[in-house]
Amino acid sequence: MRRLFLILGFALGLNAAVFTAVSGCGNTVIEIKPGEGGGGAGGNNTSSSSTGAAGDAGIDAKDALPDYSDPGCPDASPPEPQEECDAFNQGNGDCPPGDGCYIFVQYPDEPCEQELYGTYCSPAGSQGQGDACGGAGQCAAGLVCVITGFGTQCVQLCPLSGESGCPDGLTCEAIDVEGYGGCF
Repeated sequence: MRRLFLILGFALGLNAAVFTAVSGCGNTVIEIKPGEGGGGAGGNNTSSSSTGAAGDAGIDAKDALPDYSDPGCPDASPPEPQEECDAFNQGNGDCPPGDGCYIFVQYPDEPCEQELYGTYCSPAGSQGQGDACGGAGQCAAGLVCVITGFGTQCVQLCPLSGESGCPDGLTCEAIDVEGYGGCF
């Protein structure tokens, strides 16, 4: 009998603790109605909508962040890809034996620079589709290491148009390197 009271007491105490924690949050949404103030220290919100939307705050309203300043980059066509080999045609002789053809993207260092894309030959890794990887060189030829919802994984490269060649159950999705997809 004592054990029954102990279990019931524990269950009731746990429910009370959870209810108290949840109900203590209070309101987190405050609606400011027309003519009731708001708008900061002066309380001069003159919004004509019942939601007090920022877009209706008036001409003198200030953004929380400074306006974006365009760096004034000149119009330029994208650079040609730097292709040393054909990443979709592994083992065609573009790379030495034991090497695979891998894709890369080189992100710009300066605001007006453009990304560089291409392919290069490198010793082939051993990780297969869906295997964990830590970067370039760990995935087998024809695969690329990408960040997924399951961590970093090797995924098979696929063309974004035409027949993907992805294993059953996977689809070809765009990745960071222009013109290439991965089987997810």
